[in-house]
Amino acid sequence: MKRFFAIILVAAALVSCKPLQEQITVNDCNLEGLDNVSLASKQLKLGTSLTIDAENESCQNISVTKLYSELFNRNDKRVATIELGCEKGDPKPTLHRRSSEVVSVPLLVGFDSPLSIITLSTMSLDDFAEKGYTVTYDATLKAGLMSKRFRDSKVPVAQLVKMLER
Repeated sequence: MKRFFAIILVAAALVSCKPLQEQITVNDCNLEGLDNVSLASKQLKLGTSLTIDAENESCQNISVTKLYSELFNRNDKRVATIELGCEKGDPKPTLHRRSSEVVSVPLLVGFDSPLSIITLSTMSLDDFAEKGYTVTYDATLKAGLMSKRFRDSKVPVAQLVKMLER
């Protein structure tokens, strides 16, 4: 599950900014413990953080300014949402230029049913692809003065993984 979150963030950064792709290396990523649990509009939301150990050899700071993603099963039923957990005015997660550091990305993960939590937590990245899960994402990254928005609908998880491996 933690690799799935990392792929959404990193794929948006790497696929869109080809010159930066060769200058960013992700060494490790971990999903941290729960920050909070809430029930809002019949959706269970869990606050967590994704820590990414990465190297940025470029001359640009790279920040995640917006992130919203939905995960759908093979029947096109939404099973989870992922969004950036920063409050208005909070600093955005940033990988600083010419650095090797651990960046903490706060996330709010929403599940449409309690069964979704159990199912998704036991799946590997390959399971998402094999079982026909798709992802819709809308992310905005800022590199230096440039902001770029990335979005796509119903991308198979397998395709997202292949984009990242390039």
